Amino acid sequence: MAGESHSESIIESAHGSGPGGRRAALAVALVLVVGAVVGVAVWRSRDTAEPGAAPASPGPRASELYAADDTTLIARFDTDDPRESCLRVPVNDWGYFCDYVVTWWRAQDAFGADDAQRLDRLRHGGYRISGSLDPRLQAGAKQRVDQVLPVGDPKVFSLATIEPGTGLVRTMAVNRNFRRPPGTSASPADPDQPPSRPAGADSVDALVAGDANTPGGAAGAPFMMFTLAAALEGGLTLDHAIDTKRVYESNFVIDPNSPAACHGPHWCPANTGDPAYLSGRRTMWDAFGHAVVTYFVALEERVGADKAVAMAQRLGITFRSPVDQQYGLSPNSTHWGAFTLGVSATTTLDLANAYATLAADGTHCDLLPVARVVDAGGRPAPGVGPHCEPVLRPEVARAAIDAGRCPLGDESAFGGERCGTGKAPAATVRDAVGRPVSGQVGTVSVVVAGPQLVTAGMIAGAPGANAGTAQIGSGVSEGAVGAVAGVEHDGLAPLPPRDFTAPPREVAFAT
Repeated sequence: MAGESHSESIIESAHGSGPGGRRAALAVALVLVVGAVVGVAVWRSRDTAEPGAAPASPGPRASELYAADDTTLIARFDTDDPRESCLRVPVNDWGYFCDYVVTWWRAQDAFGADDAQRLDRLRHGGYRISGSLDPRLQAGAKQRVDQVLPVGDPKVFSLATIEPGTGLVRTMAVNRNFRRPPGTSASPADPDQPPSRPAGADSVDALVAGDANTPGGAAGAPFMMFTLAAALEGGLTLDHAIDTKRVYESNFVIDPNSPAACHGPHWCPANTGDPAYLSGRRTMWDAFGHAVVTYFVALEERVGADKAVAMAQRLGITFRSPVDQQYGLSPNSTHWGAFTLGVSATTTLDLANAYATLAADGTHCDLLPVARVVDAGGRPAPGVGPHCEPVLRPEVARAAIDAGRCPLGDESAFGGERCGTGKAPAATVRDAVGRPVSGQVGTVSVVVAGPQLVTAGMIAGAPGANAGTAQIGSGVSEGAVGAVAGVEHDGLAPLPPRDFTAPPREVAFAT
């Protein structure tokens, strides 16, 4: 070989130098042998690793988000801004869920000491994220939402489904495309600047989950539940009776020039709706079943508005609007009489979670958009999982759920007559779902809770839009009720039937 001839010539030339030459020849030969061995080793390492050798550690790679089936890829976070990855999801309406996962990730200490470190690990840590989104249920939710209010309607119809006892988010649907509107900045969410919000079908606002720039809308009657739960916790019973009048002169003080004021600065709310329930003796069951305003304002006075506000926060409501945050602080909350009527801003995700706390016997769980997270080595990320704690005695939560069966056409555990006479506002929900249900319906919102799943929907004006452009037309609320009931039915259908646990009689009856 050419290499061998070269070696021989070197050795022969070295021989001609006597004993010193022979020593030099041996040294040269040794160098050549070692060099050959090293060369073979280097070549082998380039080709294949030695049997049993540990594989080389992979370089940085993007994390991936999958749906609840753990096979459907939602997003690869391979851009500098992970939210940009959410704009490229295979199914557009998954974008709102993907965006919420990014928001959730940035708040988790498990992924870094600060926001920058957490985002870096999301982009380069190679995590496999098993999301909580049910793609089948999500597809049905999106279809139902768009049938009620088409994409781009001035009104926003959002819907969310979560699992009581875990906080897992199963659906997040809204009648918008998750797409940056033309002319907006490259970043979908700049925490330092309010987002630009041109009207139209495209939006990257947190329309389902809410944030500081998108606090949500007024839910209305479902907030009566927080006064009811506070009253039960304070020792009142479900059969607590109040002789209601059409107009109630409360002790809450408002501007005397307000149309809702009477006898000076007194707030005087009035009942509306079913003529049979404009006045009369009511209990928690039939008052909640027909959303009797003057009952709940009087009940709130007795319990304390601050107790109702605190109950809402314990169950899962977050105040994102600066105005609501101020009203929610003591001593302001003691004067917030209108709170029981659902005037504060909220989101469908919060509304579903608050009722899920009741459905879980008073155990509140933080909202959770992921079921499992494993790192690049296949190790589960620490601290990722349901974070739950009891915030209400089970017997109180069960009594609140029992009252919530009345508005949706279900029956109290103590008999259907407890819910009063006449047709409930959403009497068709029980039959549509086909399972025991509890919840409430307002002009613009509806909550349907089962023991294993809770779905909420709400109609609101587009963020930043003039409220006058988002008036709810006749028939829209009925369509929203049907959409929420339909999603609840679809989500419960694969699950074994379960009923709510009845509350003890001592929480239901005073004697």
